[in-house]
Amino acid sequence: MFYKVLDGVKVLEFGHLISGPFCAKILADLGAEVIKIEEPGGDEARKQEPFLGDIAGPERSGTFLYLNMNKKVITLNPATVTGRKIFAQLLAEADVLVENNSLKRMKTLKLTYTQIKKINPRIIMTSITPFGQTGPYKDYKGGELVNTQMGGVGFISTREPDTSKAPIKYPAHLFSYQAGLCAAVATMAALFYHRGTGSGEQLDISEQESTLIDVMNPVYNYSYTGHIASRAGVLTAAPTHLLPCKDGYIHNGFVRESHWRQFVNDVMGHPDWADKEIFKDYLSRAQHWDELRPLLVEWTMQRTVDEIYRESQGKRIPIGAVYTSAQVLQDRQMAARGFFVEVDHPQVGKIKYPGVPYRFSEISQDKPTAAPLLGQHNEEIYSRLGYSKRDLVKMEESGII
Repeated sequence: MFYKVLDGVKVLEFGHLISGPFCAKILADLGAEVIKIEEPGGDEARKQEPFLGDIAGPERSGTFLYLNMNKKVITLNPATVTGRKIFAQLLAEADVLVENNSLKRMKTLKLTYTQIKKINPRIIMTSITPFGQTGPYKDYKGGELVNTQMGGVGFISTREPDTSKAPIKYPAHLFSYQAGLCAAVATMAALFYHRGTGSGEQLDISEQESTLIDVMNPVYNYSYTGHIASRAGVLTAAPTHLLPCKDGYIHNGFVRESHWRQFVNDVMGHPDWADKEIFKDYLSRAQHWDELRPLLVEWTMQRTVDEIYRESQGKRIPIGAVYTSAQVLQDRQMAARGFFVEVDHPQVGKIKYPGVPYRFSEISQDKPTAAPLLGQHNEEIYSRLGYSKRDLVKMEESGII
């Protein structure tokens, strides 16, 4: 689904992989016309797993198909003379340029903000890089693993009490998506701010900084107390842990003593061990977690996730079910809100994708369009610029598109 909130806004995306395309996807989901510029070989995301049926192909990547719904795609090589000319034509008509290339690459292509604003003084240029446009790291390469560690997340990312073990990264591309989200919010704010003046703006988005905002609690805690948070620190929150059940896991969120007592008394039926001195309070239970956990597991393993979750929630006790991807797709709450949308793609068929996590009360939804094939909109977009089909054939032969 998508909404025409940004109807009339023209966005160029010169991005690859996750952060830039996700930023542009958010704008497309809100109704902006997004023209994605891919070099003739295609976005690197087209080579990213998963592939439908484990059969690789530029039109079969689940990552690409999700990130590029509701967009139009053209191929263009901006390193050629004609390619630069066409890029300038597209820039002249755009409201926004979203890109997540290195500073060096943008300088080589003569696509810095200083150069672009000469073509279009009112354009909003949203630039996403690993460390931002300034500072000693501005030319460093990055990625999800780098973001996780240099954003401070890796050090606290597991419940492993042995801090001598190496930190790990979060799964998938969580913080690349986070950078794209930050970039989209900033882009919409810039559009709103500059709509009356007609002036332009470059937005400087640092993936490192966008990762840091997710771990600000340990950061500002250190600035107040001098204490460095670590993975071992999670033990003070026992029994806020994952516990196995018959068919999966539950997560306990006992942030108050009353939650623990209510769970033990009203859900578990007040077992004899609940009155032991070693389990008398929050800190004591944390210190004796090795003794407490088997007692809890003995009880949880006799029940399903749904049984514990429903009964606990019914008594307003904060326990959550730990869903697999399959369970999320089948969840009745997701179904009731129509979160997952089925999109029909010409090469992979009908697949369900995550929709948008918001609803407008007075604006109707439109059905999403599938991610485009490589170069699918070449004829449509280039004809707007005055190029004929014959021109396209020549440009394809010359490696321009």
